[in-house]
Amino acid sequence: MIFIQVKAMAGVNYIRAAEILAVQYTDREKCVVMLTGGVTIPCYESAAAVVERIEAQMTSGSEKEPPHGDGSD
Repeated sequence: MIFIQVKAMAGVNYIRAAEILAVQYTDREKCVVMLTGGVTIPCYESAAAVVERIEAQMTSGSEKEPPHGDGSD
C-alpha cells in the first residue's frame, strides 16, 4: 500500500494513493484532495506540490508505510 503525505488543515495526513481521484486547485498555496467515497481533504500546500508527490510515489513503485508519530521526522 502506498501512502502520500499531505499538509492538511488539521495537521499532516497520510492518504492511500489508490484512493485519490483528483487534486483541485483553490488558491496559490491551497488545494483540495478528492478521494473515493466523496471524501475531500483541504490542504495548506499547492496543488502542483501534491500532484508531484503523488506522481513520484506512483512511479517509484516503492511501498512506503507512513512513519509513526507526528510526521516531523
